[in-house]
Amino acid sequence: MSEQTEPRRRRVQQRALDTRDLLLDATVRVLAEQGYAQFSTLAVGEAAGVTRGRLVHHFPTKLALVEATLQHLVARYRERVPLRLGLITEGPAEGRIARALDTLWSLKRSREYTACLELIAGARGDDELRDALREFERDLNAALDDAVHGLVGAIADRPGFDAALMTTISAMRGLLLTARALGLSEGDLEGEWSRMRERLVLIFEEYDPAGV
Repeated sequence: MSEQTEPRRRRVQQRALDTRDLLLDATVRVLAEQGYAQFSTLAVGEAAGVTRGRLVHHFPTKLALVEATLQHLVARYRERVPLRLGLITEGPAEGRIARALDTLWSLKRSREYTACLELIAGARGDDELRDALREFERDLNAALDDAVHGLVGAIADRPGFDAALMTTISAMRGLLLTARALGLSEGDLEGEWSRMRERLVLIFEEYDPAGV
């Protein structure tokens, strides 16, 4: 391979990666802003400013695009979650549990997770999409579990802690899905979250009494 060919090959590879990331980010944007009912590869291509030919080159099917987007989101969470959870330890011990729950809630309120909720809502009757979402949930929960265990240490190994964490995640997801289905305002949603958080704090009291 000549000296001129190698830099050119790297530029081509970088352009391909840039186009792929552009399409994945556009997929998230279309799902979050327009909803699953309006989601299509055509809509994604238009949002990304990419021709259909280039889109199909990277993602031959709608499912391939969705699966790649879900993997992309897990990678994003693995980068962000440890940093966000790490901020919890900077405040006073009192109220630490509530701050931790608010941090998890803020992650669930992200545009990325909103896109996932739209996929969840659209999964009825689509076995392939359901399978992709199940794998996504497993990977996402594993990323969160790794971060939480790194944050709280041996506390996370106590009996029932993992169940309490999964209960919390399921409760947040259920509240967000209900809010989207009913069209709750931001104020009503945050009010519901505030009441739910009070109950969730009680679940974690035994693990961190000082943080109540």
